[in-house]
Amino acid sequence: MLGLVDLTAVKAAFRRRLTLIESGTLTSKGGVGKSSTAAALAVDLSKLGLRVLLAEMDEQGNNGEDLGFTGGPLDDGGAAQAAAILDGKPLTPTGGARPNLFVVPGGAALEDVVEELYCQRRVAKHATDPEDQVAWRGMYAAAIDAVQHLYDVIILDVAPGSEPLQLQALVAGHRVLIPSKSDPSSRKGLRTVARRFARALTLNPVLRLLGVIVFATNSSATRVQDDIKAQLAEGLRGAAPVFEQTIRRVEAAAVACRRLGKVPQELRKSKDVDPSVRRSISALATDYQSLAIEVLQAKTAMDQAQQEEFAA
Repeated sequence: MLGLVDLTAVKAAFRRRLTLIESGTLTSKGGVGKSSTAAALAVDLSKLGLRVLLAEMDEQGNNGEDLGFTGGPLDDGGAAQAAAILDGKPLTPTGGARPNLFVVPGGAALEDVVEELYCQRRVAKHATDPEDQVAWRGMYAAAIDAVQHLYDVIILDVAPGSEPLQLQALVAGHRVLIPSKSDPSSRKGLRTVARRFARALTLNPVLRLLGVIVFATNSSATRVQDDIKAQLAEGLRGAAPVFEQTIRRVEAAAVACRRLGKVPQELRKSKDVDPSVRRSISALATDYQSLAIEVLQAKTAMDQAQQEEFAA
């Protein structure tokens, strides 16, 4: 398996990111409710007419439940993604989950990808060429670079506990969104991501932290929300903003959405759910739509500032 990795393509992916700094040419790609948030944002962006690719770098394959394709023709258990990373095949979506929204599912096949990444890391430690020592970190970057021109936005939904997959996503992407709860464990996880972000930045200088999303809050506890945001902002030390829009915790709504395989925005007027749950779903849909607007505004401002910075 080791011999199938195209180090030339990986090195080219790294050099391309360095070239982006000099040229000022930037392309965004697109992550505690991370899969639900990724799916909801993907649907909102696709409804705006953007061509979106949602790639789930997670062995659980939760996007299939969020978008309703688990067990169907689009659900390949991560096989297409594994073939792209391990065999050098194109990163090809299994199909369209919605108009303008194409999916590369996660699943059990990613276990082989994670195992290979660990093997690559061990082998790299003994390499004499400095580029060969870090090339394993760019296996996803090479795969994504080959198809990024086909999409307006690429969202990488990354497993929270997988160090090799998180590092791969950080090296491959341009903007990072971090969903976080208010508990100490989540804040500790935020610091872990920050450390990996710093490591990835040495190979991917265009990488920027777009912001932190406060997830699973009580929508009526405004003061508590403000305290949570203040705590997270203090922990970030100015590295990125905490988004104003929070995502409320409504268990009944979340269960109904996954049962029906649709995001809240698609069920706010549905007759398939109880009216009381529908009200909660509608409120949750408003949260996600407001968040999508805020994320796009932050992304636009950051892109413009970065282009001006690199052009100066």
